[in-house]
Amino acid sequence: MIFDARQLSIGAHTYIRSDTKLSTVSSIGRFCSIGNHCYIGQEKNTHPSDWLSTHPFQYTGTALSYEPVISNVTIGHDVWIGHGAMIMEGVTVGTGAIVATRAVVAHDVPPYAIVAGVPAKVVKYRHPPQVIEMLLESKWWECDIGFLQGLRLDDPEAALPEIISKRQDHLASYHQLEITRKGCRTMPSAQAINP
Repeated sequence: MIFDARQLSIGAHTYIRSDTKLSTVSSIGRFCSIGNHCYIGQEKNTHPSDWLSTHPFQYTGTALSYEPVISNVTIGHDVWIGHGAMIMEGVTVGTGAIVATRAVVAHDVPPYAIVAGVPAKVVKYRHPPQVIEMLLESKWWECDIGFLQGLRLDDPEAALPEIISKRQDHLASYHQLEITRKGCRTMPSAQAINP
């Protein structure tokens, strides 16, 4: 895995498979599943498309300069990104979304949408609109896993009322880790987080 991101927040229980590159990414939520060989944060405008040429000879060793504006990718919670997918810089992938294998995502993905293709388009949604609204309201990804495992996870409509009514009593708390080139350390317990 290659990290080019300057500062990146990755939520609890998220996993990222091998040979994935994280470039211009600011945050990845909790419970995300990111496949092999993905490229997240591919820059869109590395060459000037509205100049005489797209080649860098125009601004290399000349008075001209070209510095594209780059914006970060944000990935919500419970997002599944399939093998070999590419997400362009500046995209927000909504909570609960699924990005199909080898999809190229150039535009924001709504919560709980399934996108596929080149360019990626919404194929369908994982749940009906009223269930999506309840899932987002529940913020289930902030709950303790032990509490969640005691619910009907195979039937969101049955589990959601209990999550919503008991959520505050079952919030998970995690220590924040700082990972740098010099190593890894646990932040002081006063900084335990639950975002």
